[in-house]
Amino acid sequence: MLFLIHLVAVAFLLSNSSHPFLEYMMISHFYTINQTLVGLVIENVTEVFPNGSVEFEYYSIDLNNSEYIGPIIEVNNLSNPTSLYVFTDVGNKVVYRAAPFYLVGEEDGVYIYKNVQNLEGVEVITYYYVNSSGVPSKIVFLQYGVNGELVGNTTYVLYSSSLLNPNAKLYFPSGLTRVQGGVGVQLSNAARYPLIENTFTSALILFAVILVSLKVLKKYGNKNG
Repeated sequence: MLFLIHLVAVAFLLSNSSHPFLEYMMISHFYTINQTLVGLVIENVTEVFPNGSVEFEYYSIDLNNSEYIGPIIEVNNLSNPTSLYVFTDVGNKVVYRAAPFYLVGEEDGVYIYKNVQNLEGVEVITYYYVNSSGVPSKIVFLQYGVNGELVGNTTYVLYSSSLLNPNAKLYFPSGLTRVQGGVGVQLSNAARYPLIENTFTSALILFAVILVSLKVLKKYGNKNG
């Protein structure tokens, strides 16, 4: 019953917002090269379907280099979203977003959910911090290398959302360069990470993290080589 009530509430929010969107500030730190990237991640809902599915545009913005990837068009169902940053059954011990996220803590109405994935010897631990609104206030990705050392920390912090504030405006910086072929490059990496593809039917979140990691390591490796 709690799930159905929350699902109806989320659908109501989406259908009553003229431009539903979620926008996060992204901070990625790579410990092995001691480099930090700052960016934005945007999910902009373009259509809500009667069956509970929503279509949205996904953008990943690299503020360090004034570049962005997107739009990537995705469709998620609110009963089991995979890449849309919305939780539909907050408070349950297990939340399924194509893979299970387990409740590991709760403080002042904020629930903390955890998921662990192993990607060809690299472990990624994800934490979602979300309250009864269903919109995560923070998402943390911790990347561990084959030897168990922490190699990367990517944190999303909620910047703005019309789901929480109907008067909120989407911020898209000016002067950015769209990465040519960025969408194709991003989607093609699914073949390199089959575990993500199989477990997360829409793996844009982890794709973005991994792609940024590879881009940074390659860029700074070339400079120092």
